Amino acid sequence: MGSYAGQDSFGDKCLLRCVVAQLREAFGRDVRTVIDVQENHEEAMRIVPEAEFTLRISELYSSWFNRLRHLHAPLPLQRLAALITFPLWLVATKENRSALVDILRETKSCSCLYFYGGTQLSEPWFALNVPPLFFMLVLCRVFGKPVYWGPQQYGPETAWQRLVLKCMIKLLVTDIRARNENCVQMLALPEFKLFYDEVFSCTVRYPLLPDHKRPCSFVLINMRGSNFVRDATDAEFREFAEILRALHGRLHLPFTLFQMSGASFCDDERLKSFLDHNGFGNIPVEILPPLEREQDFIELAARAYGTVSMSFHGCVLSMVGGCPAVPVTSEKYYDYKYVDFNRYAGDQNVPIISLQDPNPEHAAENIVNYFDRYQPGRTTAARERAAAQIEQWYLSIRDNSENGTSTHASEEEYEIAGHRN
Repeated sequence: MGSYAGQDSFGDKCLLRCVVAQLREAFGRDVRTVIDVQENHEEAMRIVPEAEFTLRISELYSSWFNRLRHLHAPLPLQRLAALITFPLWLVATKENRSALVDILRETKSCSCLYFYGGTQLSEPWFALNVPPLFFMLVLCRVFGKPVYWGPQQYGPETAWQRLVLKCMIKLLVTDIRARNENCVQMLALPEFKLFYDEVFSCTVRYPLLPDHKRPCSFVLINMRGSNFVRDATDAEFREFAEILRALHGRLHLPFTLFQMSGASFCDDERLKSFLDHNGFGNIPVEILPPLEREQDFIELAARAYGTVSMSFHGCVLSMVGGCPAVPVTSEKYYDYKYVDFNRYAGDQNVPIISLQDPNPEHAAENIVNYFDRYQPGRTTAARERAAAQIEQWYLSIRDNSENGTSTHASEEEYEIAGHRN
């Protein structure tokens, strides 16, 4: 189970491909990987043809919750009612009972459940994704199957969400990793459970690139037209535009606007429209269509001088391509996403630009200075550490699953594997 549910999110597609590649690397090429998806089944099969996709637990819960939304009741009560009555919905119709039989059969026969992702358990998505995950965890406990939660972002959370997560982890999860130091602290995990993002770590799909001198050609940019919770404000667009104007005044380079998602998921095209209609049309910006292949973006990043992006995986893939990336945040959802992003660049003091702190000249100066001093070799070293971590993690999952145990690797074992930053 994981982030990709059939939506047009480039980052989630990258995560899915990386997880399947790592599982096949650890378990063998003939491993049968079954992935739960909510919608867009044919598109999911196109993205990862070597995996099998099922419209099962997530789709069933989503369907039931949408039915209950017609009730004239506050949203929290609708969510509670959906959670309590969901088991009844699973046996209410012949079609549901058939799906439940398949779920039980697959759970009984599987080696393990691997729950991966980006931010699907953070506050905006918690209520939607936790119920079907919880039912799968219970089934795995009933059948004695180990459960692993891969390195992802678990916050920001409310106090009760944090309590629910801790209880689930303690009672139903065999082992867990997190990609964010705030999440490690929030969930009271040992320090050695702090990993990097799985896309950044996946040298199986994205090999380490040799050092190269970046051409002073163009700067990659991305601004999320929405952050899944709300649309970006005019003030945020204007601040981003002013930063671009200040950057162009210093670097005299054109910009290339890349899109990490389709408009149905998160509209990344709106920045260009704002620039053209609000007095910034003189800033040279070329807009690219939504990307299909990670390799296309990595090759693009290898030709760029730098990246300024609100997209986490836009930043990550830029650095995979040898290009320095400066994250842009706005409010707590994005602030949380980038709290320890400096690790990814090998501790090179990456500037984090906030659209809530209007000072475009200062932001542009920090970006230019970072681009100038950036050393790609330090990011490569971070990726080498990340790859050693993730390889050891997947091998431990394979070994524990094959042995039918839930033994956790010790901190000393991960130090030997090159975990320490």
